[in-house]
Amino acid sequence: MANTGKRTSGSSSRGSKKSSSKSSSRSNSSRRTTKSAPAAQESGFAKVIRKFAASKAAMPLIFIAAVILLVGIDLLISWDNFGTFFKILGVETLIAVVVWVIMTLVFSRRSTKEPDSETAEDEV
Repeated sequence: MANTGKRTSGSSSRGSKKSSSKSSSRSNSSRRTTKSAPAAQESGFAKVIRKFAASKAAMPLIFIAAVILLVGIDLLISWDNFGTFFKILGVETLIAVVVWVIMTLVFSRRSTKEPDSETAEDEV
């Protein structure tokens, strides 16, 4: 029994040395994990903006804001020369109409192709 006591005390002293080195390595690893960046949390304002962007009222308001912004930029560029202002505005309007027609054609073709592919999958 005395031998086991000596072994225990000897092993405990050795174990305490090892455990102290292990505990220091554990504390170092725990320090590393605590230094990681905190999880990103949205503020209340960001949540409101995301909810507003998902609503149906967002699209018309964004459109109106974009038109007002473009007209304001056109006025700043033209420096109160209304001939230049209307030329710039006309070019922007033509570009917007062309882009709208192209987008309408692209999305209308996608919507007509999708039902055909679904029916083809159903038939097979």
